[in-house]
Amino acid sequence: MKGFRPSISVALFLMIFLIPGFVTAEVKKVFTLDELLSVSMEANPSAAVFKANLEASRGEVISASAYPNPEVDLEGGRGKSLETGESKGEYSLVLGQPIEWPSKRHFRKKAAKASVEASEKELDDFHLELKAEVKKAFFQLLKNKKILETSTENSKIAGELLKTAELKVKAGEAPEFELIKAKVEALRADKELKRAGNTIAASKAILNGLLGNTLKADFDVEGEFKVPERKYEIQALLSNAMEKHPLVLKAKKDAEAKDYSLERERASVFPDVTVKGFFNKEIDKDSYGVGLSVPIPFWYQRKGEIATASAEKTRAEAEVYRTKVELAKSITEEYQNYAIALDQIEVFEKGLLKEAEEALRIAEFSYRHGESGLLDYLDTQRVYRSTFIEYYQSLFELESSLAALERVAGGLPQ
Repeated sequence: MKGFRPSISVALFLMIFLIPGFVTAEVKKVFTLDELLSVSMEANPSAAVFKANLEASRGEVISASAYPNPEVDLEGGRGKSLETGESKGEYSLVLGQPIEWPSKRHFRKKAAKASVEASEKELDDFHLELKAEVKKAFFQLLKNKKILETSTENSKIAGELLKTAELKVKAGEAPEFELIKAKVEALRADKELKRAGNTIAASKAILNGLLGNTLKADFDVEGEFKVPERKYEIQALLSNAMEKHPLVLKAKKDAEAKDYSLERERASVFPDVTVKGFFNKEIDKDSYGVGLSVPIPFWYQRKGEIATASAEKTRAEAEVYRTKVELAKSITEEYQNYAIALDQIEVFEKGLLKEAEEALRIAEFSYRHGESGLLDYLDTQRVYRSTFIEYYQSLFELESSLAALERVAGGLPQ
């Protein structure tokens, strides 16, 4: 096609399709839970520490697999012939190669590889903990946003009541006391609204801290509280934790590494051999040959190292059992919190919320038609507000207990 320029076409493509994507990513301010979890796995400050520990353990595998380096011994000087009296240079060259007992290297490599797998499980456990903390912070912020909405609505209603009270007092339909009470209630509502705003700021700081403060100060979250359709059973959670929890798997790998270390110490009783080759240049002769250097384990047979390694293996095996006991205890405790939160939400959703709404509707109707006083209406409004705040708190406690259950059980059963 005449006049077609590929470079311009590529530039237009970038402007139309790619640049808007970059702009969107740059100005994005509202995040879902999944997006925050994804960011936290990379941006959390502690993530780099666990990754560095993993890389360090992988380096130990390289060290454990290395062969010992050869040795070179070179000596030189001058000698004088006893027969001729001639003086010449002399030197001696010795090459030695240590040969490690095969079992030592085998078990050392096995121990190092088991340590790498333990570090991987430690990283998995950190991800579980971080996921739980981000979820708790997310739903804490979500709860506080709901409370802010309630406080905003309450402040608006308090302002309208104040205007109504002023009109009624001026018209002589209500005593002066109602106006004073309405002013106090309006001030209280404004105070609660400001407190709710401050709480949101604190919640954002906590959440952003888990993400390495990578989000801008004006970021927001979107999501909803959801009551899970499936109710988890404690036995399934316990079974899942005993088999799959990273802490259990890490403890098992630590015990495995200590077992290999014990076998390595036992194999170390057998000495390493150094094979040597030498060449000597003297005035009257040259000589060469081979030799062996073998330390004899006569006085000391590494009994101390073997005893230490055996005790460390026993301690590591005990740690596996202790970890399982601690997880079972934590699961039982968190499951009770989960069950209590479910029961509380059921009470709210099966009647308490509707009753509070109906009571407020009746109280408002009665007040506006002069059938009841302002105090009765304000009391009913407070009950309504506190009921919904407690409901949001129960929803948060359910999400928090689910996040804690997922953390201590090593994941929720599918």
